[in-house]
Amino acid sequence: MPHEPAPIRDSADGVRYLPPGRLVAARPGAASTSPEQAAGPAQQGALGRRGIAALVFAVLSGLITLGYHLFEYPLYSTDEGTYMERAWAVIRLGGLAPVTYIYDHAPAGWLMIAGWVSVLPDQFEAFGNALNTGRVLVLLLHLASAFFLFEIARKLSGGLLAPVIATFFFNFSPLAIYYEREVLLDNIMVFWVLLSIYLLLRRETRVFTATWSGLAFGISVVCKENAIFFAPTIFYLLARRTKGDPDRRFAMMLWLVAATAPVAFYFLFATLKGELFPTGLDFNLNQPQTEHVSLLYELWDQVHRNQGTLFSHGSFLYTAWLPKDPFLLAGGTAAMLVSLYLGLRDKERNLGFLVAGTLAFEIAFYLVRGSVILDFYVIPLIPLYALCIALVADRVHKRFRAPAARIFVPAVCAGLAALLLLPAGGYLVTHGQKGQLQLADVYYLPQTYLQEEQLAWIRQHIPVDDKIIMDDDLWVMLHDQDPVYPYAWSHWNAAGDPTIRNKIFHADWQDIDYIVLSNGMKQAMIGNNTGGQENYILDALDNHSIEVWQASRGNVHLAIYKVQK
Repeated sequence: MPHEPAPIRDSADGVRYLPPGRLVAARPGAASTSPEQAAGPAQQGALGRRGIAALVFAVLSGLITLGYHLFEYPLYSTDEGTYMERAWAVIRLGGLAPVTYIYDHAPAGWLMIAGWVSVLPDQFEAFGNALNTGRVLVLLLHLASAFFLFEIARKLSGGLLAPVIATFFFNFSPLAIYYEREVLLDNIMVFWVLLSIYLLLRRETRVFTATWSGLAFGISVVCKENAIFFAPTIFYLLARRTKGDPDRRFAMMLWLVAATAPVAFYFLFATLKGELFPTGLDFNLNQPQTEHVSLLYELWDQVHRNQGTLFSHGSFLYTAWLPKDPFLLAGGTAAMLVSLYLGLRDKERNLGFLVAGTLAFEIAFYLVRGSVILDFYVIPLIPLYALCIALVADRVHKRFRAPAARIFVPAVCAGLAALLLLPAGGYLVTHGQKGQLQLADVYYLPQTYLQEEQLAWIRQHIPVDDKIIMDDDLWVMLHDQDPVYPYAWSHWNAAGDPTIRNKIFHADWQDIDYIVLSNGMKQAMIGNNTGGQENYILDALDNHSIEVWQASRGNVHLAIYKVQK
């Protein structure tokens, strides 16, 4: 006698749950899935009213938390200025950089920024200045990423609790808001990675779906190279999603072709310019390239960089990340380990845990491997830690029986509200200097006005033909808005690019008229002076200049120095 199938049960949140290991189509009258498909993520239909409300909350909360105070906090950073500067070069000069492009990063990120700027009525000044315009693009990408994360969590969990928790941390974590507002390649890369995963989960994975997923992943790699660490998990997810499909080989092959196409085009670009290999195939890192730049030499150099471990004293883990959000980092690490355990113990039934856990582990491994780490490298970890926390909380909820299960969701909501409202969490409110409650810095503290005042002083007091050493944060504003300062150059270029160093400044402090210091710029110059290339700039600053303007607030210190000749 045939075994009668187990019934489908409806949850309190309106999502249809299935017995373990069983998946069916959500629409009425649809055929059941094959045994090979049964191990995949839940096949869900329409969101329903509660689902739509949860999705709207996820997107709108991201718009509010990242959009409010967007142009005032945090301080415009060097890297933001660098990528806007390169987008400026794409539009104004038809090149990948205003000076020699050295292959330090693949260019897809700032090509995307350039595409965004090119369609705006006032281009770089559409939202006041270039960096504000770039931040609006990043805000839009975050909203799309919040949608992708919501749907990924929903498909992997089969309910609404996980996507709500995942997008809560993605939108409200102080760590997320601080870095996800900035014009950084990591934010653009996260958008493409989440899109690649979303495409594999949104419906039955077919050949063309796999192709578009592969293309999205390939673009993520040529936005920021560390996206390559996610390749094993995403390809494994594709293999599981197409298991039993007669077109499986075509789907997997086309994913690989589409994923490698953007990377291959990048290598082809370097080859056509004669910049793929270093001169004489010399990869000696103690002898920098002099005849021409090289893609492979730069990759070799990046692979061999070392800055100690993430757990060493004074690392960004202790100075920047944990002070901003210890709850996400501690909870995410624990949830990642739980996800790995559950996923590896039963790969067939716990695909969601396996995917979330390995994705988080891959980027965590990248951070702890012992290479050079910058503070914003934490960005890809944020949505993946949020996803792990969400899936573990959802599993705990499903283990409870009524009435405990009905109490769990209000308890989770109360815990999230506590993070928002209690000063100890620092998510929404915090203690001010006098002990009074105030909004957290991300919503309260203005900083960029200091850079606007610095820029205004330059325009009012410095002649346009003077030679200026500066940071990248104000570069586009001085080169795209009248009056234009053609001899204002970043200290990175003035030290490292032979054309700027030797033909404009002649590596001589007497050819510098002003030094415009950004926050922490002097420390950056000292750190970049391993070969003595910044000596003439530091000599001008320390021994031959006087301070003519300065502004400070908290740990932000800006200044302008006039060189005395």
